[in-house]
Amino acid sequence: MNEDARDRDIEEDDFREAITRFKKMVENETSDYFDVFEVEGIIDHFLEEGEISLAHIAVETGTKIHPGAISIQIRKAQVLMHEGNLEECLDLLSVAEKVETSNPELYLTKGAALNLLGDVNEAIIAYEHALLMPLDEIDETLYNIGISFGQAGETHLAIKYLEKACKSNPDNEIVLYELGYYYDRDSQFENSIELYNKYLDIDPFNHSVWYNIGITYNRLAQFEKAIEAYDFALALNDEFLHAHFNKANALANNNQFEEAIICYNEYLLLDKDNDDAFCYLAECYLNSDNYGEALVNYQKAIRLNDKNSSAWYGSGLIMWSEGQLVEAKTFFKNAIRLEEDNADFWSMIARVHAELNEIKEAVASFEMASSLEPENIENWLSYSEMYYDLDNTDKAIKILRIANKTNKSNAYLDYRLTAYLLDKNEELEAACHFERALKIDFSKSSELFEFYPEALKIESIKKLISQYQSTKL
Repeated sequence: MNEDARDRDIEEDDFREAITRFKKMVENETSDYFDVFEVEGIIDHFLEEGEISLAHIAVETGTKIHPGAISIQIRKAQVLMHEGNLEECLDLLSVAEKVETSNPELYLTKGAALNLLGDVNEAIIAYEHALLMPLDEIDETLYNIGISFGQAGETHLAIKYLEKACKSNPDNEIVLYELGYYYDRDSQFENSIELYNKYLDIDPFNHSVWYNIGITYNRLAQFEKAIEAYDFALALNDEFLHAHFNKANALANNNQFEEAIICYNEYLLLDKDNDDAFCYLAECYLNSDNYGEALVNYQKAIRLNDKNSSAWYGSGLIMWSEGQLVEAKTFFKNAIRLEEDNADFWSMIARVHAELNEIKEAVASFEMASSLEPENIENWLSYSEMYYDLDNTDKAIKILRIANKTNKSNAYLDYRLTAYLLDKNEELEAACHFERALKIDFSKSSELFEFYPEALKIESIKKLISQYQSTKL
């Protein structure tokens, strides 16, 4: 053993002995003597362990024994900061700063307190001042500064200091991990994956890192790579609940519904009370046209949590698809009661009202859906179709004109307006809307003919199709 290592072991033994003595002193309500170094170590230990009340007692004890020790005053400020007394913390640091201007710990503590107060610019000044001073482990200091800004919601600043920490020590695993995390939060997904892979070059057996890579690939819609990453995480920890859940989600997003069903069931063996998981499982069955199993699982979700609006809504969709309109309406009403600002819920109950010939209720529901989500084209089309089916084409046209004001340059609206206007024998205006729709998106022109096949017989429409078809060749 070399000299430095032996000295370090001796110091650690002394340090443990000091903590033991301090705890006994507190327990027995006696007094004891601790030198400045011991007090610093005791306070640091309790702060690291989150035992703030004992850190507070250690500060008071140290201050009585060594009233002039600036290092203890700085730690007192740290305790005040952890207790949420930020103004008092900064006042104490201002006093200490008049005596000691070369202690980086003072400015690091000041920066952290200013960050918690939301004074980001002053925090930067304090931190940068500390970084001008000699520091033993610069990467650790830069890491702590980055995390401080990250916790304050300043993602760009967190990245800035974590990048510096990474440059200082490219093999610091925790820096690589956190930088990968903040890149992901900042939507720098490729950078995030690169950093996580650098971490895995050092430690390929960290299941949390594989899991995080899966999340990032999922955000990039690279579902197969996400699934592969989750598989690595599960190979390292087969009871990793979130990895089971996210893998199932990725499989569903990749339209691998049968595999997703298996994965959700594996997850539910480990967590039987997750109502959201039953909802997602039901959705997979729904997408596989297995309405019976879908309904069973939506109902399981409701039994676990009758405030799960998605479960009520999903049950309503199944009832509606099977023509059980009264039951569907009941389910949709329960969903709306729980989530009144969901445009999809209002749109679906509007359709049910319309099919039940409850026109007044349908109109109110369509209006609510349109006000909540005016950019939802499907809702506007369904709303207009209700009036078209009632032979009130004028009203259907009026609704789509309103929709067109809100959603400029939407081909679907103009193709449908073309159909309604042709039905009214207003061929000139219909041709104008058709031409506009063709300019926006020629590839969707079949929308007109699927809804209104008679359009194929109208010369002005055929002429426009021929004209725009030639420009696409």
